Amino acid sequence: MEFSYREIEMAFDFVSSGEEGDNLAYLCRDAGEIFYYSETLGLDELRGRDIHRGDCLSIPHRDALDLGEELAFDFVDDRMPEEYAGVRDIFADPELGASRFRDMVEAQGRLEEWCEYEADRIGSVLREWCSSRGIALRE
Repeated sequence: MEFSYREIEMAFDFVSSGEEGDNLAYLCRDAGEIFYYSETLGLDELRGRDIHRGDCLSIPHRDALDLGEELAFDFVDDRMPEEYAGVRDIFADPELGASRFRDMVEAQGRLEEWCEYEADRIGSVLREWCSSRGIALRE
């Protein structure tokens, strides 16, 4: 069973749009579908489905794949190492770190570069996640 990469990316974005565990998505191979759940949003496509059997996989949150703060530090290491200490200070406040980092990158005129870097890494990591679980993708 093949899944569209875009469908998996959308599920990943949904899961990652809140704190880890707030929004869930399950890729179910036997059904050939991705099902969504969010108590906060009142969304429950899981009703009546047994997602705990072997054919269903939980779509990971970005933090579980080191695509949160770790990704920002990788970008700084690769592209602007002189800012490392300042970025470390930005992320000292976990509540505001991501938005303050984005503001800093934008103020330096590097927002587009950051967005491309982030998108490339997410694409690479999601494809690797799928491959390691035997999920065939169609683009």
